[in-house]
Parts: sequence; structure tokens; C-alpha cells
Amino acid sequence: MNCAVLNLADFEAALKTRYLGRGANECHEEIDSTNTRAANLAALDAASGTVIMARSQSAGRGRQGRQWVTPLDAGLAFSAILRPNLPLNKLPLVTLAAGNAVCRAATATCGVKLGLKWVNDLTAQGKKVGGILAEKPVKALIIGIGINIRLNRAELPEEIKDRVDWLENLAGMPVDANLLAAALCQSLEEELDKLEEAQYQTVIEDWKKNSVTLGKTIKATYGGAEIVGVAKDIGDSGALIVEKAGGEIVELSAGEISIRMADGSYC
Repeated sequence: MNCAVLNLADFEAALKTRYLGRGANECHEEIDSTNTRAANLAALDAASGTVIMARSQSAGRGRQGRQWVTPLDAGLAFSAILRPNLPLNKLPLVTLAAGNAVCRAATATCGVKLGLKWVNDLTAQGKKVGGILAEKPVKALIIGIGINIRLNRAELPEEIKDRVDWLENLAGMPVDANLLAAALCQSLEEELDKLEEAQYQTVIEDWKKNSVTLGKTIKATYGGAEIVGVAKDIGDSGALIVEKAGGEIVELSAGEISIRMADGSYC
């Protein structure tokens, strides 16, 4: 398969959505951050469902200010402007819904089964393949998704060489970023429909099926303190429910923690 580079014509031709990806979409050869661009457009009242993509991204953001860099044509840098009709306490479920959507899109596009590390990491075989960042600037919710498609391990920094993977390596075949982005729009729209229809538990249960966190002993940095316990469940608004050694139950919110497995591994 000869995959075209990411471009609006091929992406939009592959869409099967009602509204997601139907706005004045943008696809940049290079950008600092698709989330920043999406937020700026949202402030100018860009339509809900507008998608911003880039072939390379120099200053993408992860949680807690971490940087996410996408070399040219190495991955999919994707942000969508959303205005979901949801109660404020249910907005954290959008990140879980996006995780479900990426898992379905990866399977549909190239047969790769991804795992989800709470709250926003995309994994495979213990390595990071991508991430999700939901941000709520004025007038919109921005959902940003970065997925590694093709990397050269020899060019990766030593500290991450053994901690990351990419779709083409996992699939053993070329992956078309345009088809992946279109499939992502379709599955994300379906997940958002579930949330707007108050099918919150369906989204949570589907996320749990893809989870690589639940059932594991984790170490969480929370409020300046370290918590060690077993990740037991996901709460009604997306919190991670952890049982400490003495039986105490703690609910951890997405914006407050970083986690690792008890043995120090990624997932």
C-alpha cells in the first residue's frame, strides 16, 4: 500500500461522520501545537467538529506540561473543537471516550489492538504509542490526540528508545494517516453520541475493557505525597479508584497525579 501523506483531500474523502471533521478543517505541514491552534479558532467561534491536523508538531503538549514532538510524517497530530452537551462533572469522561475511539480506529485501520493507561496514554506491549490531552479554553473543549505511526528507533533519544512503539511496527504494514484520522473521527463521534445520550457507564465499561491499569499495583504522586495501592475501578466521572494496603479507598482525579506501576515500569 502506498500511503499518501496527511492531507485534507484524502482525509475528507474518507469521512463517514455527521459533523466531526465537517468544519473548516486545517492540515499543516508544520505547527507548534494543534491544540493551541484549535483553541485560537474556537475563540473565534469555529464550528464544533472542526479538526486541526499536522504532519509535524514542534511543541505539542501532554499532561502536566510534558512536551510531545511529532517529526515530519512520523505520526498523527490531531485536535478537534468540541462543544458537547454534557454536565460539567461528566466532561472528564471525554478523555475516556477518546481513548475508546483511538482503540477502535487503530484496530479498524491496521488491526492493532492498543491498551489504555489511565488517564490518557495509548500503549501496546508495555510501550507508549500515543496520548490524549483534553483542554477547556474559552468557548470549547479541545481534544488533542497524538499517535505514533512510523518512527526510526535509531534516531530516538536513548532514554525513550525502549519505552515507545508505533503503529507500523506493531502492524507490520504501512498505515495511511488519512484513513486513520477519518476512522478516528467516526469512532470519536460515536463515543461522544453515547455521552450526550447519558450512556456514561457504557463508555466507562468499554474503557475498562481496554485498560492496562486496572488490577495493577500502582504508585501515584498525589498532592505531593506518594500513594501505593491497587487500581480497582473507574468512578462515575472518570476518577481512578485505588485501594491502599490497609483497605483505604482513594479516588484520584486526572489533573492531579502521575502514575507508574509498582515495579517502576510504564504499564
